[in-house]
Amino acid sequence: MEINDLKIFQMVAYEKSISKAAIKLGYAQSNITMRIKVLEDKLSTSLFIRNNKGTILTSDGEKLLLYADKILNLVDEATEEFKKPSSLNIKLTIGATQTISASIMPKLFALFHTKNPTIALSLKTEKQEVLLDMLSKGDVDGIFIYANCVTEQVKEIFDFTEEIVLISASAINDIKNITTPIIVNTDNFCPYHTLLKKWFVHNHSTPISIIQFDSLESILRGVASGLGVSLLSKRSLPESHNFHVYDLGTDFNKVKIKFVLNSNKIISNVLKDFISISKH
Repeated sequence: MEINDLKIFQMVAYEKSISKAAIKLGYAQSNITMRIKVLEDKLSTSLFIRNNKGTILTSDGEKLLLYADKILNLVDEATEEFKKPSSLNIKLTIGATQTISASIMPKLFALFHTKNPTIALSLKTEKQEVLLDMLSKGDVDGIFIYANCVTEQVKEIFDFTEEIVLISASAINDIKNITTPIIVNTDNFCPYHTLLKKWFVHNHSTPISIIQFDSLESILRGVASGLGVSLLSKRSLPESHNFHVYDLGTDFNKVKIKFVLNSNKIISNVLKDFISISKH
């Protein structure tokens, strides 16, 4: 059983598609199919069921994936052990949602870069469900998210609490009786989106309308123009802003942020250093 065959098998398993795996690995589809067939012949079993929904693992395929993850993880660990720390080819890729990317990541990347100037840094900003998919495929080393999604595939490393506030362009006489639209993120997992709606329910009221934007900058510009109000991380507000800021109370002024990793991937020394800097 060859290591490369296991890598091909693992990629097809996670992509659920031979064509997508071929694109990711830079191989011809026929080569992918042939190597999977070789693996199935060696093990005397079928590893995938192919139908119009994609390429699905059989029960034996699921068993092999557990071994493949462990074996390839050990290969990565051995490779990492012999890497030279000063190598310019080392890259760290972190994922985060829009608000976290804007409010937290610049400072963390600056601190990390000061200590590790030769390490290439990359920030992937996506919706939470996309980030989790990227983590499972190994496209990112770790991600900052909000939801409690610790599973066999995902493990939480640390968390911290963010202070959140209601913002508006003009003064609000009675925040329990808001007469402007609320502006929220299009990300269904966004906690600010959820909390603001819950706050209205808590106060037995309903926003006159909901406006959705897909970026933090759009939300801030929308509020600044008087379009509506929004609930955001206090740290995400520009230093010289003119917003009116309101605390909505104990149950609505804090959000817990988690940093999570793929449980099956080795924690490199570079990633360990980033975690150490982030926790402090």
